[in-house]
Amino acid sequence: MINMIDKIEISMINETVHNFRKGEFGVQKIIIDENRGFIEIEYGLQEGGEKKVMIPLQNVEKCEFMVKKTDISEKDPIED
Repeated sequence: MINMIDKIEISMINETVHNFRKGEFGVQKIIIDENRGFIEIEYGLQEGGEKKVMIPLQNVEKCEFMVKKTDISEKDPIED
């Protein structure tokens, strides 16, 4: 199962805490890939290539995240 996240706070077993938010500091994607056992943070293209951060789930003590929800039944208002 893969979850795409808008914002995440990760507490590690070594007592450090990391916060990531889509759109801040170049973060483009936050994904929890339970099958591969990683939290993946993608920054997109940087100076020398594409930057990614992979955090092994076995090193995570606690993880809080928010998935941005959109109402697919909601339509754009028609302008007169």
